Amino acid sequence: MINRVDVPPFPKAVAPQGERQPSAQEKGRDISGTDSRGNSAMLRLALEIGRLGSWERDLVTNEMTANPICRAHLGLPVDEPLTFEKLKKLQHPGDVERINQAVTYALATRSDFNVEHRIVRPDGYIGRLLVRGTPIFEDGRPVRLVGVTQDVTERERAKEELKDARHRQDFLLKLNEQLRSVKDPFAAMEATAQSIGQLLKVDCVGHGEVDDGRGVVLVEREWSRGAISNEGRAYRLQEFLHGMIDDSKVGQTLTIDDVSADPRTGSPAVQNFYSTINARAVLTVPLLKEGHITAILYVISSTPRSWSEDDVALVEDVAERTWTAVEKLRAERGLHDTEFRFRTFTEALPGFAWIATPELELVYYVNEQTWFEFSGLSREQTLGHGWLSIVHPEDLAAIMQDAKNATGDVMEAEMRYRSVDGTYHWHIVRVGSLYDSSGEFKGKIGTSINIHNLKETEAALRKSEERLALAQRAARIGVFDWDVGSGTITWMSEQEELFGIEPGSFEGTYEGWTSRIHPADVNAFEKSFREAIARGDREMGFTYRIPLPDGSFRHIEGSLMIFYGQDNGPARIIGVNIDVTKHKQAEHRQQLLIRELHHRVKNTLATVQAIVGSTARTASSIDEFYQGFVGRIVSLARTHNLLTEDLWQKAALEDLIQTELGPYEDEARNRIIVEGPHVELPSEAAVPIGMAIHELTTNAAKHGALSTFGGQVEVRWRVEPGEERPILHFAWTEHGGPRVSTPTRQGFGSRLLQRVLATQLQANVAMNFPEEGLRFTMTLPIPGAPPIFNPDQ
Repeated sequence: MINRVDVPPFPKAVAPQGERQPSAQEKGRDISGTDSRGNSAMLRLALEIGRLGSWERDLVTNEMTANPICRAHLGLPVDEPLTFEKLKKLQHPGDVERINQAVTYALATRSDFNVEHRIVRPDGYIGRLLVRGTPIFEDGRPVRLVGVTQDVTERERAKEELKDARHRQDFLLKLNEQLRSVKDPFAAMEATAQSIGQLLKVDCVGHGEVDDGRGVVLVEREWSRGAISNEGRAYRLQEFLHGMIDDSKVGQTLTIDDVSADPRTGSPAVQNFYSTINARAVLTVPLLKEGHITAILYVISSTPRSWSEDDVALVEDVAERTWTAVEKLRAERGLHDTEFRFRTFTEALPGFAWIATPELELVYYVNEQTWFEFSGLSREQTLGHGWLSIVHPEDLAAIMQDAKNATGDVMEAEMRYRSVDGTYHWHIVRVGSLYDSSGEFKGKIGTSINIHNLKETEAALRKSEERLALAQRAARIGVFDWDVGSGTITWMSEQEELFGIEPGSFEGTYEGWTSRIHPADVNAFEKSFREAIARGDREMGFTYRIPLPDGSFRHIEGSLMIFYGQDNGPARIIGVNIDVTKHKQAEHRQQLLIRELHHRVKNTLATVQAIVGSTARTASSIDEFYQGFVGRIVSLARTHNLLTEDLWQKAALEDLIQTELGPYEDEARNRIIVEGPHVELPSEAAVPIGMAIHELTTNAAKHGALSTFGGQVEVRWRVEPGEERPILHFAWTEHGGPRVSTPTRQGFGSRLLQRVLATQLQANVAMNFPEEGLRFTMTLPIPGAPPIFNPDQ
């Protein structure tokens, strides 16, 4: 068993409290130079602080001893004797073989054993222990096992709770997806009942709606033992919520852990009701609307069950989600039904038909019953000028003005009529002039169609279209419609935006599309399209690139649906285009970073290998090797930190210098002078130059200008144009330090400065040792910048 808890190192031998500690010879281990009594006291203190139990088993007699903490771990009283047989009975049967294998292996290999297993305590509680022990040998023969125990029950329980929380979160996400995909309220009820039943492993789950007037719960869908019932059941609300109906009316969830033992369900009638539905434990969530119970979600177990807070919270959450989904689906269905009825009505009889005199006195109209139901006006109240009483005042003035225009043109206008409930409804009115046989103007004839619902629908549709347009713009989704017969292609504004053209400027032709995408992608699309038509496919996916002015590409993924005509050829094609450039860039960037990481790791390992070899050859002691090696590795790490800030592309020369010399800066004495233009060094140059600056700084601090009070270091550089690349002139000058003489041997720093820089960077390096201080100069062509990331290459 892998040790999953941080346990202190196991002692060489653990003796029970009050027992003699065996000698070093008896233990078979070297404990010379220790104070046994002091160690025992410290050990006991450590065990108590860490809540670790200690135990010992005599392998000859099988006698066992344990401290109080160990007994508590086993669920035993402090004064109850512990035997090996009793210990074996406490071990969980499923773990006994694994425990025996661990002990047997430890005895055979003379090693410690470490095993985590379950304990069935005398009170039935199952705990988990981490047991660590070691065998003690005498004359090559095992005589005792000693060890420690740690109770890890709570840790495992926390892990299980975390697992359950994640499982329930996944469940809610999956349920949301199911509820979003269903189109029928009953399907939403079924999805909820089945999902919650399987998750909680109960016997029955149902969604019921409350008929408050009749006092019943109507259950249209119920999940019971894996099957969905749609028979439709009715329960009396008083029975379902007996004794707790007042609590439910304020939204309080009802939980019954055991119907037979709960005082609220003690009456024979309630007991009989719950027995009829085979319920021993019940969890019921009421859903309120305007202070009334409108629905309930109930969960039933045929055996007693203690409902946890997580169970209650989950079912309450699911109940609210289900009710919202059901109401939404019903509202959508209601809207659909309303639109259907509206269409049916207008097709059968398009509103009110009427005839009026030139003075707008109504003399005739049809559909009196509909008119009366709408306006509340009887026939007598309507004829003459009576109908004008329900016209909106703002519209009445326009009507009176239009009545003076006796023309033959048919006019169309919108106006508002007040309904019987006092609200105004929009109507579309079509009016024509009425003439007699002699051509004399006699009045107006027209129809009024109630378009109030249509107005509201149009407003809702406009909002929906606005939301859809916003979503398309946010997701960068373009839509096109291709009439194959006429060759006309219609682009939505989002499609034109993808191609970077002004709205409404697309030519509407196939060539207008293909001229704006990569030619290779046109050929690939046409090949795939021909193959799809040959197979009779109705859907097809495709990808293409849009060249951009800066030389990069916009990557598009799309899909289209093909509608075939009577000749089995494509008649109409509708499709969408999605901008996936960012995803493509992310994929390419990830591949680039992986390749760059491989390259950098190999280069870094090679650099470290060179540092180890060179440092070892020049060091005169282990300490000198350690100090030199660590300093150079730290310098390498600093340079890498600067590089990683720019994705391993480049680092500034002044940053490399300040990283090394910054700790020695003293503004009062002006010890450090750094002067030069901004220079970006690619990673290939930054690493060796950074290490060279480190060597110069280290040498100055140990032997040069930075090792004395008045010493000063000047670092200056300039950049001049070169034939192919700019030339960097770098100078390091020290003065004010100890007198300098030419060294008698060449160390790692000198080799790095004179060889590595010259070899890797083609630098001309010079080191002079005048008495006033070291002078180092370096001239090199600045390496070219690394290639800029381009996702289209």
